[in-house]
Amino acid sequence: MSTTSTGSRWGSAPAPIDARADATMLRLRDGVRLATDVYLPESQRRDLPTVLVRLPYDKCGRYTFMPAVAAYLNAHGFAAVVQDVRGKFRSEGERFPFVNEAADGHQTIDWIVSQPWSDGTVGMLGDSYYGFTQWAAVSSGHPALRAIVPRVTGSRFMDMFSPDVVPKLPLYEWVLHTFTTFGMLDGAVLPAKPVAGLDSLPEYAAHMAPLLEDLVRSCGDGTLLRRAFPAGPPAPAMKLPALHMGGWWDNLQRSQLDDWRWVGSSPAAAHQFLRMNATDHEDFELREDGVPHEDHEVDDDALVRYLPRMLDEPIRFLDHYLSGRPGRWRAPRVRYRIANAEWQIADRWPVGDAGLVELHLTEGERALSGADGGALRTRADGTGSHVSWTHDPLNPVPYLVDVEWSQLSGLPDEQVIHSRDDVATFTGDAQDAPFDVVGPVEVELTVEATAPSTHVIVRLLDVYPSGRARMVLEGAEIASTGAGPARVRVRLGDTAYRVRPGHRLRLAISSSCFPLYLVHPGNGEDPWHASSSRQARQTLHLGGSDGGVLRLPIRGRLG
Repeated sequence: MSTTSTGSRWGSAPAPIDARADATMLRLRDGVRLATDVYLPESQRRDLPTVLVRLPYDKCGRYTFMPAVAAYLNAHGFAAVVQDVRGKFRSEGERFPFVNEAADGHQTIDWIVSQPWSDGTVGMLGDSYYGFTQWAAVSSGHPALRAIVPRVTGSRFMDMFSPDVVPKLPLYEWVLHTFTTFGMLDGAVLPAKPVAGLDSLPEYAAHMAPLLEDLVRSCGDGTLLRRAFPAGPPAPAMKLPALHMGGWWDNLQRSQLDDWRWVGSSPAAAHQFLRMNATDHEDFELREDGVPHEDHEVDDDALVRYLPRMLDEPIRFLDHYLSGRPGRWRAPRVRYRIANAEWQIADRWPVGDAGLVELHLTEGERALSGADGGALRTRADGTGSHVSWTHDPLNPVPYLVDVEWSQLSGLPDEQVIHSRDDVATFTGDAQDAPFDVVGPVEVELTVEATAPSTHVIVRLLDVYPSGRARMVLEGAEIASTGAGPARVRVRLGDTAYRVRPGHRLRLAISSSCFPLYLVHPGNGEDPWHASSSRQARQTLHLGGSDGGVLRLPIRGRLG
């Protein structure tokens, strides 16, 4: 599919090109032209290091505010090149996520270094999918690419589309909104049955069903990874300096920190830096109720205040590795914000001074008796027990966050769903002194179901003295239960979170969380194409050798 149209019912029109941009249609070797804007400083227009951003969200639009980013980069002595990726907005070509970015990025860098204003060096920065385009360019091995700043992204976040994981529906909605059309598809909501259910949405079913089918299939058989990175996954073989930036509430943080762990043993390990904040995917910060957020995505004054926070550290980093001004970058290898507390520095992540604490899920007979439910204890119950509930695919546990990508703009109180009879909860004691959870968190459970498989969804929450329950981490896994009880390890991701005096930790365990996750049909059908559903009995085994355990990296004393 190819288009350079400027708007229709199938997508939003591109915003006008900024007056400061030199706009060109960069022709690739296959004849496809990519819409590319060049911004140069007024005071210097030759021998410039270049920062390249490649994105699918309109290089001229207010949501990405790329003209403002380009002006900020120009003011610090960089040329800025911003490009709509293949098939998006003003660029030509067929749309399909991930697979074209390595080759297209390589050819774009070729073009940049041939320009009279270029000094022959290129760096890249950007969030989310335009963080992925950086990893794709790294995989191409272009010698002029000298450093990257991937933020709230991961080189292999496409793995989250694999049929081997519990699908997060906001990611499939992202595909629908972003890659159905040249613009952004407005008003489309993915149905509960994301593939079969598209039949109920005839206006764009023909556009989306083959794309979703291809995405799931190619993730499952590994062809998507090979098509995206023909030379192999880039993170394990990383040779370039990188400043990895993310947030504890970013829904791609596990993929981003997987990259960090891979590059730790790469040839470029000494030139890898990590910055993690108490933020979400849209870089909104954790706030208490009633404390207003500044929305830089729509408020121009807030954007002016936001740009230094977004760009000053990346600029110092790129100055060092592109411009050769080492005095501009004197920084610790790891800097991270403890939620509810302050910034910290370290020489590694995970940090070396946190001790592993195991909290056992106990008193299962009370797990469905109210919001507090059972208990989290440092010792397991001596004998085995269990708690059971019914998973009803037609009445799934609701996900209360309004927008997954910007969840910190209004992180909800979840205690209202903890009294449901299909949510098992386990709550620890109130703390008399603060302690920090710093590092990766996981839960290990033994589960059983009357269906051949089931979804195991776990949420870690901070319970306030008032009873308010605020989500800290969440994760999900598929358990194969056809042969009986299954032991499941659920990765919740990493965090740096201060549990304050009077607060308690809680685990909430369920078999559904909609519309965050695809609902399991409760039978043996593929959830993507299920034509029927039924209620299924779920059992969580506790105590003894089958007991559930929460593993926390703790700094301080857990009282």
